[in-house]
Amino acid sequence: MPENRHAFYFYLISLFMPLQIKLPIIFLVLVAISFVAACEPVTVVPTMTPLPATATLTRTPEPSPTHTPVVVAFPTAAPTPIASPTVNAPPTQRAPTGLTVVQLVSPVTNAQISVNQTYTVVIYAAAENGVARIELTDDGTPVKVDNPQSPVQVFSALAAWTPNQIGQHTLRAVAYDANNRPSLPDETTVAVTTDARKPTSIIVYPIGIPQIEFGSALPIYGVATDDVGVTQVDLWVDSQLYAYLNSTNANGQSAFPFVFSWLALSPGNHTFFVRSHDNQDQTTDSAALKILVVDTQTPSVSVAFDRTNAPVGESITITVAALDVAGIQRVDLLSGKEVFSSIPSGNAARQTSLVAQIVWQNPNPGDYSIVARAYNANGVTKDSAPQVVSILRAGQNTPTTVPTVTPTRTRARPTLTPRSQPPAAPKAEITAPTNQFSQPLPLRVAFSGQASAELERIELWASLPGQASPHIVCTIDSKASTQKSGQCEWTPPAAGVYTLFAQAIDIYHQTGRSASITGYVGVPLLPTPTPTPVNFSGRYTAATSQGLMTANLRQTGTAMRGDFRMAGVEATGRITTGSIKAERLTFSVDFSSPITATPTPMTTVTATATLAATPSVLETPTTPLTMEFDCATDVTAGTLSCTYRDSRGRTGAAFFRRETTP
Repeated sequence: MPENRHAFYFYLISLFMPLQIKLPIIFLVLVAISFVAACEPVTVVPTMTPLPATATLTRTPEPSPTHTPVVVAFPTAAPTPIASPTVNAPPTQRAPTGLTVVQLVSPVTNAQISVNQTYTVVIYAAAENGVARIELTDDGTPVKVDNPQSPVQVFSALAAWTPNQIGQHTLRAVAYDANNRPSLPDETTVAVTTDARKPTSIIVYPIGIPQIEFGSALPIYGVATDDVGVTQVDLWVDSQLYAYLNSTNANGQSAFPFVFSWLALSPGNHTFFVRSHDNQDQTTDSAALKILVVDTQTPSVSVAFDRTNAPVGESITITVAALDVAGIQRVDLLSGKEVFSSIPSGNAARQTSLVAQIVWQNPNPGDYSIVARAYNANGVTKDSAPQVVSILRAGQNTPTTVPTVTPTRTRARPTLTPRSQPPAAPKAEITAPTNQFSQPLPLRVAFSGQASAELERIELWASLPGQASPHIVCTIDSKASTQKSGQCEWTPPAAGVYTLFAQAIDIYHQTGRSASITGYVGVPLLPTPTPTPVNFSGRYTAATSQGLMTANLRQTGTAMRGDFRMAGVEATGRITTGSIKAERLTFSVDFSSPITATPTPMTTVTATATLAATPSVLETPTTPLTMEFDCATDVTAGTLSCTYRDSRGRTGAAFFRRETTP
């Protein structure tokens, strides 16, 4: 086959066509060849026009070197002339050899994003000729243009986007290759809201179920986060608000680390969680934290004596003091192994200290070892060091007692400095009690708050000396008023010294804090440091104008019972009522049997008694007799100086001496 296609065309015409039609066809072929040669680029391979459907071209395989002739079959119909190309038709272009694609990975379609918060947009792109740059737009507004140092086939871009308008936003990403040819854009539509999600909080320390000692302080560390900003975090202990912290930024902060301190004053299991607030008043609670508080400590106890030597019949005053953070249940006083006095607590679960005095006497001479044993609220005991006390016989010399100096300790009371107040902040005040107070449990505290704006609430806070952070005692809703006062009855976990202050919070979350007050909170019904009543049990006799009187007294606490005999009365009287108050003893005697007494002169009977003792009364044999005694006591001498009145109106006096002691 000839190498020149133009020559090949003429070769075909010369072989198969007659001379009479050769010339017109040759002319047309020359015109077409010249036109195609002028229009086609040299580097582009021309596309051959297919033959008409009516023509069938049969081509034999390429001729061998022997130049086998090619057989071409033409249709029997008249040949269709070859159409010349249109002069104005554009030339056929070649498809581009390089492709560029882009993908907007994050955010996804319909994602919610917070307004004015920075979000990282992730974009990937690839180009055959290398990615030169990536452009990101927000509703047509350019956000960022990112490009590598040199074109790379695959490139990822991170664009920081901060939407400042609420509503639907369309993000569009376009990548450009090294020839500055753009890719098809990739778009995503997101919703910009005031706050896309609630805040989160987590306690990072302690973890697990830690075990701590009773009375120790537990620090609690954590962090709260939010898209918009965390304004406050609360610590809740056993479903009660314990304390909270506010952000220094009025609009909150995206990351809010916090530290709380909790004082373990209650043994057992406790549950903690942290509640975080954002500036849209949305809240979320952290996972719960379990804490086990164990009490392995023993109480502290000490005992003191006004003297360690006393004669028989004289008393010794014993002062005992016990202390335990878990609370004191009772204190027993023992002589050897025998408990001779027990002092119970008025409120064992809350009374951390107990101080009392006991008057002790023993009728038997000798040396006695006295020990005080304290029981805390959990039943753990502690004994004081034994102290030997000597009861001396009559006439035995009394050794000189060296006085014991009791050291005193002054406790420094820290004063909390009020925080500086912003302009137009509310004010708070504690109106009762006053500073350096000392009151029993429960403590009644009156406090108030006032502000130019509407108040949201007023709060009362308390802390123990040395406690890292205070905790909330009570909260009162102000109900949108500008001035609010209230009163709380607070029962602290234990008796001790506490520091109190009040806070007022307005609707703008401004806080006003009162001055701090410090005082002692005690338990109700604390034992008073007064001596225990002396034991008056024993047999007493008195010689009176009525005859001999004998009283057998049996004392139980401050109550007095026993029997009574009087000359001239056969029946034995019963001491039905009797009591000891201060230094006086009173009791009543009832002779339930009929009286068979013979009238005797009464030199001490008053005129009123003489008139009352009419013959008609004395002659009634079945009239019962009762007597009322009022006596002044002398513990040292063991005597009772009494006056009495009987049911007939007669009065008299009797001086009793104790013959025996129990």
